Amino acid sequence: MNDCRCGHLKVGKVTESRNWNPDCPEHGVGTDWYTSPEQVAKREADRARLLDLYAQARAARAAQRLEESET
Repeated sequence: MNDCRCGHLKVGKVTESRNWNPDCPEHGVGTDWYTSPEQVAKREADRARLLDLYAQARAARAAQRLEESET
């Protein structure tokens, strides 16, 4: 297929990475690519990483508030 609507990312130069488009006929929601075990696992790993980062940020804010209230 060559119907991809996902734009290439540019970080100083155009990279091979793409900005995922959920409406892309090749990579969008519901396609074989999107539902492949590799992509499902990648999305779950990304989700777990973000949840961990959120928890770390929440703990850091709580520690900062505690430190400020003790002074």
